[in-house]
Amino acid sequence: MDNVLVFFISLIVLLLIQWFSLSEFATEQGGLSAEAIRKAFDATEMEFLHFVKQSWRARPQMASVGSCCLVGAISNDVLYVANLGDSRVVLGRKVSEGKENSAVVAERLTTDHNVSDEEVRKEVEALHPDDAHVVVYTQGVWRIKGIIQVSIF
Repeated sequence: MDNVLVFFISLIVLLLIQWFSLSEFATEQGGLSAEAIRKAFDATEMEFLHFVKQSWRARPQMASVGSCCLVGAISNDVLYVANLGDSRVVLGRKVSEGKENSAVVAERLTTDHNVSDEEVRKEVEALHPDDAHVVVYTQGVWRIKGIIQVSIF
């Protein structure tokens, strides 16, 4: 089976795990909350790491693939958003009335979570204290292990 197809099938499975984890944690806490979303992200990451540990020898290219995740949910008139990786949640907000002169502005709802941000670099480095090259600056961009580069739009 094509490696890209295997990766995308794996990603779909992980997204389903995250969705069910989110539902489970929200039920445990009596409703959706930031903590329930955080627990679902953590559970998904643990499942992904388990999957990678089982598969990376047969598919070493998995170590050079990045991913991102966005979650948006409304519960009791509260909008919850979360992001991980090179992704951003943006809300389009109508700022003028009228059919012909309507304007929409983009309002950023999340902070980017990638190694171009110094705090994220420090977090990744702290998680891998024995790897002096876990985050490197090469060819004008920050990379994880010198391979994974964030997308610039």
